[in-house]
Amino acid sequence: MMGMLSMLIAVAVFVAAIGASSEAEAAFAAAAEKEDDDGGTSSKSKLFDNLVAWVRHNGGRVDNRLGLTNHKRHGDVDDDDDRLVRGGVALQNIQAGTELLFLPWKIVFGTIANTHIVPENKCDVLQSYAAEVDAGRASFWYEYLALDDSLSSRVPSLWSGLAIAELQGLPPYYNVESTTSGAAGAAGGGGLTDWYLSNCVDNDDESDDEHDGVVAFVNLPSSSRQALLAAITRAAGLRFLPVYDLLNHHNGMVNVQSFADREGDTITTTVDIQKGEEIFISYRGGPENTVDEMFRRYGFVEEWPRYYSWELEEEEEDLRDDDSNESEDADDGNGGTTTRRRHRMKFLVLPQQNVAIYPPTSMLSQIGLKNLNIDDVLAKTAKHNQSLSTQQLIHFRKVGVDFMSTLTTTAEEDMLILEKTNDDLLMMMSPQNLDAPAGEVEQVMDIISAIRYRIKFKQGIQMALDTTNEVLAVRKYANASDEL
Repeated sequence: MMGMLSMLIAVAVFVAAIGASSEAEAAFAAAAEKEDDDGGTSSKSKLFDNLVAWVRHNGGRVDNRLGLTNHKRHGDVDDDDDRLVRGGVALQNIQAGTELLFLPWKIVFGTIANTHIVPENKCDVLQSYAAEVDAGRASFWYEYLALDDSLSSRVPSLWSGLAIAELQGLPPYYNVESTTSGAAGAAGGGGLTDWYLSNCVDNDDESDDEHDGVVAFVNLPSSSRQALLAAITRAAGLRFLPVYDLLNHHNGMVNVQSFADREGDTITTTVDIQKGEEIFISYRGGPENTVDEMFRRYGFVEEWPRYYSWELEEEEEDLRDDDSNESEDADDGNGGTTTRRRHRMKFLVLPQQNVAIYPPTSMLSQIGLKNLNIDDVLAKTAKHNQSLSTQQLIHFRKVGVDFMSTLTTTAEEDMLILEKTNDDLLMMMSPQNLDAPAGEVEQVMDIISAIRYRIKFKQGIQMALDTTNEVLAVRKYANASDEL
């Protein structure tokens, strides 16, 4: 029974992350609360206090106003979102420029001695991490590892082919059939997972089965799976930074910065943080921080800013005056040639359904660097959209509409599918199905995450198309007025 209860807790964590239906969330929250009575989640505060004491004992510094709580999300677009997340918060007001955390290199796991250097053999880092997990309370790192819940993570690089197929070919998995290392290899989606399975695991089986990558991961010892998942979801360049890696990501509300020197890593606040406000870092920022890349790496899509950028192939004759197209001539099989044009679809979703079409690098480069002045960003967005040529906007609209027509369902249809799939998961987790295979439960959870991702992706495209139509409509009206 305890095994099943542990699985319920894992599902509760997952549901909180993806936002299942209120009925499902209530059921899983009840299971989590039951476990809490036996010393579960309520002990997180004590574990955090132990971690802070351990950091200080080993030469680090932690501001007393930094706490770890389960709290309502701060700053998300959806004000009705009552889901709770674990993360760092300000227990009292904290002024800008305050040192929040200092970590000497000797307590940053993955570094050599008292330096910031990571070993050349990266496998050694993860194998050492797994060994420390196995050591349990005997490990020097026990207080740090006690708050590592990485095993509950479900990242797309570990999905089965069935879950990936639910993405309907959306980035980052354009072509499931091109998988070279199980589902994890689709479109290069495996990243660190593929590297680890290829370089750090003894595997004499040369089978080409489509699910080999996933099977190989599942067959790893629990400590090795935890090490790999921690590296994917928590590490910074295979450096594991205590306390810091418990902070959540929000590229629109980053309010701390990190500075590394020979002594260690220092984290300071960049703005005034009020009591109860969440402390945010950036897992990944700048022009490379696309929606699909964040999803591939971490398995979530933030509310804003969301940068969409992916390449599509068209067959067209007329050239456009934007700089997002490349072309090549290909044999059409009938002695002639067909012009294939590669178009990069790019837009940035901001609060209040504002969207920047073909956002400039100067705008993207600010993402993740600091707490954004959203009023300034929105003003620049409106000005930028107006600066685009009519031809660019018409082309963007055509490409977007054509792409949406290739998808097998609409966002509205996906919402109905999501509701049914949530019901299926509830049924699998009901008392009448206590023997439901864990693998099947996880697969359904992954499918739910895939459906939620494709809903967000389609909604993003539709917002971009709506913005494009609005700009064109205003321009058309202005031109008509000028003619009068």
